[in-house]
Amino acid sequence: MSTPESTSAPESTSAPESESSWDVVVVGGSIAGCATAIRFSRMGHRVALLDRKTMDDGHHKRLCTHFIQPHAVPLLAGLGLDHLYGPEWSVRTKAVFVTPGGVVEGPGLSYDPDQPGAHALNLERRVLDPALRESARRHGVEYLDGTGVESIGRDGSDWFLDTDGDRGPRRFRARLVVAADGRRSRLAKELGNPAESRPNERAALFGYFSGITTRADQRSVFVMHERDLACAYPLPGGRTQLVLFADKARVEGWGGADNRMREFLAYFDGLPDAPSTAGAVPEGGLLGYADYPSLLREPVVDSVPFVGDAALSLDPMSGVGCGFALVSADLLASSFADRSLSEDDREAGLAEYRERYSRVLLPHAEGICVDSLVGKDETSRRRMFETISADPELSRRYLALTGRMTLPAEFQRLFMRALMTRRRPAVKR
Repeated sequence: MSTPESTSAPESTSAPESESSWDVVVVGGSIAGCATAIRFSRMGHRVALLDRKTMDDGHHKRLCTHFIQPHAVPLLAGLGLDHLYGPEWSVRTKAVFVTPGGVVEGPGLSYDPDQPGAHALNLERRVLDPALRESARRHGVEYLDGTGVESIGRDGSDWFLDTDGDRGPRRFRARLVVAADGRRSRLAKELGNPAESRPNERAALFGYFSGITTRADQRSVFVMHERDLACAYPLPGGRTQLVLFADKARVEGWGGADNRMREFLAYFDGLPDAPSTAGAVPEGGLLGYADYPSLLREPVVDSVPFVGDAALSLDPMSGVGCGFALVSADLLASSFADRSLSEDDREAGLAEYRERYSRVLLPHAEGICVDSLVGKDETSRRRMFETISADPELSRRYLALTGRMTLPAEFQRLFMRALMTRRRPAVKR
C-alpha cells in the first residue's frame, strides 16, 4: 500500500529549526509504546518516544480493568518490571467462572500444571503506567511527552515526523516509526489505515472499593448472569475492583451517580456467587462506557507497524487490552531481534511481524468479537458449560483459552471431542 500523497512529500524547506535523527521513533507512550521503546533500546537502537499528552509522575489510564492474562505476565520481566510481581504492587490471581452450566475452576494458582508461574496478574494502571515510563527512561529511551505528531512523510527510505507541543515545533527523523497511539490513532489517519469496527452490545461500569471480602485464594471471580458478566478482582491492600459488563438495555435507566452506584451494588448482591457488597465503601464514583466497539486495523501499513490499541482495540470484557499491548510489542521487537534497520532487513522484520501478529492475536480477536454479541442461544450455552465444567481437563483448557495460552481452534477441537464422548452411549456387554 502506498503512502498517501499528503504524507509522502519530500522534505519541505519550512522544516522546524529543531531537528534530530533516531533509529526508532515510537508514537504513543502507553503500555505498547513503552514496551516497544524499551525492547528496541535494549537492542542497542537510539529510540525516541513521543506522546501528545503532558504527563506528571502519577498519570495513568483510568478506563481499564487491568487484568493481565497469564500469556503476557512473563513479558514484564523483560521490561525491567519484575518487581511489580511483588504483593505490594499486584495480586497473583487466576480466573474462576460461574456459568449457567456450572463452575469452571482448575486446581491451584497456575493455569498450566507444567508452568507453575503461569498466573494472571491484577496490576492497576496507576502502578503500571508510571513504572513503564520510568523503565523506558532508565533504559535510555528519550521520552518526550507533550509532543504531538502533526504530520508524517518519507525521505527516501526513512521517515520524518513534524511535531508540535510543549517544546515547540520539532522534526524527528527515523529509520523505523512505530504507531502505538491508541484506538484513535492519528498515524492511522495520516497513513490510511482505517479501522474495521465490530459491534459490542454491552456497556460497562466499574469501581474500586474497600470493605469487600474476596476469596482467600485470591481468585478473580467472573459470574455469567443472563447476558451479563460480573467480575470481582482482588487488589493489594484488601481493596477490590468490581466490574459489570451488561446488556446496554439493563443499565440505560441507571441515571445519576448516586442511583447508578446503588443499582450497581444491588446487582452484585443479587448474585449468589459474587462477593457481598454489604460493607463496600466506594473509593470514588463509577467509571465506564456506554458504547465501545471493537476496532481492528492492519498491523503494518507502508512500512509502519501498529501495536497495542492502535492495531487492535477489543471489547474490554475479554480482558486482553493490557496483555495484547505487551504481546504485540514483543512480537514486533522479536521480529527484529536478529536484524538491522537497513531497508531490506526492515522489510523482512515487518513481514515477520505481520505473519506472527496474524497467527498469534487475530484468532483470539475473532472469538472476542463474536462474544461481544449478546443474542445467543441460552440453551446451547448452558449445555456447552455443562460439558466444560463436568470435565476437569476441558475446564483447564477453557481457562487456558481465556488466559490466551491456547488458540480457539485448539480448544474447539478438544471441546467437540469431549462433547462426542459425552453423547456416545455406553456399549452393552
